Amino acid sequence: MSVILALNANGATVPFDTLNYNFQLGAGGGGSQATLSGATWEVFSDDFANKIGAHNDYSAVTTTLSTNANLDDTRFGEVSSSAWTAITLTGGSKTAKQTAKQDDKFFNNGAGSSGLARYEMAAYLVSLYNVAQGNGLSNESLQEAIWTLMDPKTEGRAPNPNRVDATVDLENAANWYSTMNTAANLGALNAFLANYEVVSDPNMKFKRGLGVGGFEEQIVDPPARCAVPEPRGGIWMLTGLFAALGAFQLQRHRGALSSVHGAR
Repeated sequence: MSVILALNANGATVPFDTLNYNFQLGAGGGGSQATLSGATWEVFSDDFANKIGAHNDYSAVTTTLSTNANLDDTRFGEVSSSAWTAITLTGGSKTAKQTAKQDDKFFNNGAGSSGLARYEMAAYLVSLYNVAQGNGLSNESLQEAIWTLMDPKTEGRAPNPNRVDATVDLENAANWYSTMNTAANLGALNAFLANYEVVSDPNMKFKRGLGVGGFEEQIVDPPARCAVPEPRGGIWMLTGLFAALGAFQLQRHRGALSSVHGAR
């Protein structure tokens, strides 16, 4: 990541070239490869309202995530806590309903309502993708959870043609963030986040706090994951730094496996 940071100092753009789609998700997401500053990575979409084309050469600005990241160049960093589409989770049992209600409050009015918190949780969800699984239900649920998180009111609700229930992934993200965003775990959280870059279009325009236009925003995923399970199913904590440059996954937005994806 240090190479990318050096190249992107003072808001300078870096080359972002899309290569090949690796897999397609029925809900409109997927994975693919891209090069960023000449290094090949896999990246994933956090933006369902725009599109990005395969085999295209773009210029991009990158933002490395941290607990005090400057999100001025990102698409959703300026969205206010009250400007997100409301999240309403489901629950079958009485206990599950209570948990869902608590997490709704966390997302809509609590610590999970800030733009930075949502980018952090999106990075966590990206870390759970199983590339080898391809077009599987768990990957579709992860994509839907990410799009639900990064969904300002002005965009309308995130697309969900297959009616995937992302409740478990969203609750896991809420629990992960609440566990990691503490004094005891702040160092580990920042070590985890430092391996994730937000790749944004430098030409998008900002309106009411939302970056609009340009190519679909992506999150770069580190090539190695060193994690151990945490309570309440599927929660992960970092136990070491990730390896250096490797292959990433560029996520495809919507539609058939064609040269362009995105745009609802």
